[in-house]
Amino acid sequence: MRFPKIVAAQRMQTWLLVTALVSLFLIGLLVFDLTRNLRTVVISDTQRNLANAVTELINAGGRADLDAASYETLRSYPEVEGGYLTGNQIVAHTFPTHTERGSQLRQPDSERVEVLAAVEEAKRSGGVSHRILHDGRDLVLVAAKAGSQGRAAWCLRRIFNFSDSSELNNRIHLLVVMLVALISICFVLRLSFSMQRGFGVINSGLERLQTDASHRLPDQDHELSSIVQAVNKMAAGRQALESELRREDRLRVMGRVVAGIAHEIRNPLNSIRLTIRLLARRLQGESSSEEPIALVTAEIDRLDTLLKSLLVFRADSVEKIRRQPLQPILHRTLALVKPHAEELGVTLRSSGGEECLARVDGDYLQQALMNQLLNAIDASNRDGRVEIEVHQRSVSTTLRHKLG
Repeated sequence: MRFPKIVAAQRMQTWLLVTALVSLFLIGLLVFDLTRNLRTVVISDTQRNLANAVTELINAGGRADLDAASYETLRSYPEVEGGYLTGNQIVAHTFPTHTERGSQLRQPDSERVEVLAAVEEAKRSGGVSHRILHDGRDLVLVAAKAGSQGRAAWCLRRIFNFSDSSELNNRIHLLVVMLVALISICFVLRLSFSMQRGFGVINSGLERLQTDASHRLPDQDHELSSIVQAVNKMAAGRQALESELRREDRLRVMGRVVAGIAHEIRNPLNSIRLTIRLLARRLQGESSSEEPIALVTAEIDRLDTLLKSLLVFRADSVEKIRRQPLQPILHRTLALVKPHAEELGVTLRSSGGEECLARVDGDYLQQALMNQLLNAIDASNRDGRVEIEVHQRSVSTTLRHKLG
């Protein structure tokens, strides 16, 4: 299935997000590993720096002014303080990073204890000794080296906020930030995949709508729901329009068929009318033939009127409904079906209706009465009887047939 350009762009964004997610995960692993090794790296570098400092202090210890020697030496080592000891007494103590030369410095007892311990260890080992002190949240590193004439050199550096707890907090903060980033990216990926599935459903639904107008897209539970509703509404409107067009096509075809049949019937009907007129001229003066000829002529005219209404078939055609007496309509109808009743031996009888008036179309009412009478005659046995009663109150016609 080929996606539209907007869906292809969405897929590209998805893969970019996946790449970013993988990259963030790898970066997190690297940062976590660096954080885990940070303490070791910092301690190792600081101890190496302090070892170099005490070695230079030992080399410069031959000068008479030990304060000047320590100040000049440690000025090259930022954040490092130190000096010289003779026995257990500090004979020189400088901190070039934060104090001027000759300043009086007071060393905390905890640091003094570590310095003395480092000096004793250096005297025993003959090299540089190191000590590490955890002072609250700070990390204190001490280095010492024994020299000649009972003199020793020492250096110290305090690293602030470098305790195990602070390192753990930093790791926790880092993990929280990474977790939030991962959740955000996962949410965006989920939304992206959901929209891709929605686009796929819409695309397949539109393809099916081309062949099945009754198909509707399934509801969506995200941002594409408004698009799905609009497509379904458009499909429903299209289906209704197609149904109406098919209905109009059927009516149009039916109208052409009816018009063709009516046209074919009118031709022999005109021939019958001409023949009746010729027969009327030949039988002119014979009273017994006047009524049947008049009835046949009236029926031909009525049929011709019905055929014209079928041919015209217009909504704005003039209605022929009017208030008129029912007795003449009933009389013409009985005269038309009487030969058929006599042929089957059925007696016709009517009563009432002399003064009944109704708002009707005479031609259609006559056709309806004729159909009912013919059905009643055909349903009666020989010597049966069909009665017609017309009542003023309901303007209804009751047909009854009785077996003789």
